[in-house]
Amino acid sequence: KRLSVVRDDCVLIVAGSGEYEAELAHLISGMSNVIRVPWVDRTQLVQLLSVSDVFLYPSIAYGGWEEQFGYSMAEASLMELPVISTRTGSIDEVVRHGETGMLVTPSHADELFQAMLNLANDGTLRTRMGKAGRTYIAQHFSHEMVAQRFYHFFKTLL
Repeated sequence: KRLSVVRDDCVLIVAGSGEYEAELAHLISGMSNVIRVPWVDRTQLVQLLSVSDVFLYPSIAYGGWEEQFGYSMAEASLMELPVISTRTGSIDEVVRHGETGMLVTPSHADELFQAMLNLANDGTLRTRMGKAGRTYIAQHFSHEMVAQRFYHFFKTLL
C-alpha cells in the first residue's frame, strides 16, 4: 500500500545512503511524493527534522545484527517528532510504543502503513507523542543522566 494513495498531502523524504541505494532508486522511480536526499550535514539534518511531522526508521535484523542504540531516533524525539520504527534490537529503549511513537513488526509492511496512516490522520497524537518523546529522551539519555549512571557504576566498583 502507498500512503500517497490515501493521503495525497504526504511527502516522504528519504535521507542517507547505503548499500540499498540502487534498489531504493528503482522503488521510488516516478514517485513525485518521494524526495531523495543522499547525505545531509548536521545543520541540514536539523533543518530537515524541523520541517518534518514524523520520523520513520524501519529497521530489520540482518545476519545476526540488530539495531543498536537509535541515536537518530533520539535526535528526532528531541525535535518533538513522533517516531515510527520496528521492534528489533534496542529500539524499544529509545521509542516507547504508544507513548513516544509506534513500533511495528519488522518486515510487516501493513503494520508500517497503518502506523504511518494513524499519525498522518491525527495531529493531536503526533503532538502528544512528539512532546513525550522529547521529555523521555531528556530524562533518560541526556549527558547529565548518562554521566550520573557512569558515576554510580564506577562508585560501586570502588
